Amino acid sequence: MTALKKRGGIATCAFPFLLGGKRGISPVVATTLLVSITIILAVIVFFWARSFIAETIEKNERAIEMSCDDVEFLMEARRGNLTVNNIGDVPIWAVEMRVRGKGEIKEIGQTGDGIKSGETRVFALPSGASPGDTIIAVPILLGETEQKRLSYICDADYGISTEYV
Repeated sequence: MTALKKRGGIATCAFPFLLGGKRGISPVVATTLLVSITIILAVIVFFWARSFIAETIEKNERAIEMSCDDVEFLMEARRGNLTVNNIGDVPIWAVEMRVRGKGEIKEIGQTGDGIKSGETRVFALPSGASPGDTIIAVPILLGETEQKRLSYICDADYGISTEYV
């Protein structure tokens, strides 16, 4: 319940909890509390939103996705081996091997060693590939974030395929 009082022709409203000599907090304290609460909420929202934003992996001072464009390699699969020749300027950290089967593509393994520019490496094909299958090799690059080194598997568009003989 509120009581209206007239002072100099202006109606003011007195709230019941202010009656009886009770007073509110000072404007300085109220402002300090509002600013503190706002800062705390902003920090909470910042850390919450930061978990949704992935850290950029870089290679040679640019986003690693752009380095996938520069990868050039040749591949051959025969007699249980996968031969990869890196003819580009970008070192390949590893190769992901996939088999194109009946209506599906499945991953059968990754090589463990890197292939420097101009280098040729021979890897054993893992089980899961048989003669007549189409083998797809997708390059894996090693990039850096501000804190650590991470591998990045290029899109399947950057992979090359060959028939296993």
